[in-house]
Amino acid sequence: MIYLSELLNKKVYFDKKIYGEMVDFAVLASSANPSVSKIVIKKRGKKITISPSFISIKKFGAILTSEKAPELPFDEREFYLNEDLLDKQVIDVDEKKLVRVNDVLLEGEAELKVIGIDIGSSGILRRLGLSKFINIKAKILPWQMIEAFDYQTGNVKLSLSQNKLNAMHPSEIADILEELGSKERKGIVESLDASKAAKAIEEADFRTQEAILEELPSSVLKKVVDKMHSADIAELFYKINPLRIREILKLMSAERAQKVERLIDFGNDTAGGAMRTGFISFDGNITIKEAYNSLYKNTPKPEAIVITNGNQKLVGIVQVKDILDIDSLALLKDVVTERKFVYPETDFNQVIKLFGRYNLRVLPVVDKEKKPIGVVTAGIVLSKIEEKTRENEIYYTN
Repeated sequence: MIYLSELLNKKVYFDKKIYGEMVDFAVLASSANPSVSKIVIKKRGKKITISPSFISIKKFGAILTSEKAPELPFDEREFYLNEDLLDKQVIDVDEKKLVRVNDVLLEGEAELKVIGIDIGSSGILRRLGLSKFINIKAKILPWQMIEAFDYQTGNVKLSLSQNKLNAMHPSEIADILEELGSKERKGIVESLDASKAAKAIEEADFRTQEAILEELPSSVLKKVVDKMHSADIAELFYKINPLRIREILKLMSAERAQKVERLIDFGNDTAGGAMRTGFISFDGNITIKEAYNSLYKNTPKPEAIVITNGNQKLVGIVQVKDILDIDSLALLKDVVTERKFVYPETDFNQVIKLFGRYNLRVLPVVDKEKKPIGVVTAGIVLSKIEEKTRENEIYYTN
């Protein structure tokens, strides 16, 4: 086995004379354990790429077997270990986090193959020439366990299997998005399934959400926005460039655009500005069995059901988990567990107090006729509290 740091800038000899020095190694990034497909040699200030079949790797450097080795053309499928990987951040798809590439591990004699990356201190010490004096065990991450970014064309794209990212939970992807730069964020969002991308963006902090919606090209933006909750979009509109707001509204259907604009009108610090307009509502005169049969068709299942009377006015809510052990022939209006509600103009601080005082999970928002128009969930309340905490920390820090 040999490390990339042990090969970089090593001399290449031909006929016992210095021919140049090795400065990079290209691989086909889509391979499971990719072989080195090209070696980049710097000769008299100029870089040339040749096949590794013309290079014999030795402990002291390398030997060029033929001075007439043809220069190979650029191939966009390739990935350069020094330029595109070393010192860059990659995604550890096993631990679901970003890690830094401190060195690259290769093996083979006739054919060099990439085995993994060193993400530990040993990689840094090796490159500084200190590994002989300080012995630290290498922390190797197998090549199959990473997702890397290709900077070669200027358009960031995931170079390995994108199925690995789609298999992650949205909150795990959100944590990664929060740590990345704009190009890498854009690359991840564009590679994900639209629904998974939307959920990941909703889970991210507001700064990341704002940045992503500002950066995405229109074609990708439309797919993502179509899958996001109207309330999340409306809340971000207070922070996004007005020109971008108009563009997003144009990408939506007329009905959704009107819904978002109505949420914006309520104000960011009100119940109406934070409510979810998508919720499950049943007439209180149906049985639990009828309600459960209807719920069976919904994925995912709601935490609570909003119950109304024959005039579509709010009766209250019932937790889905609470109806499982109740007589299936009982009417929904008879098993309502909570009757509290707020109007859309209600200050959100009052909403927070209600959740804390009564240990609520879901709070209906009603119009002047007491008809439900949305719900505020415990998750929304927690997000709001976290946002206010971050804003206060920034204020006091500055």
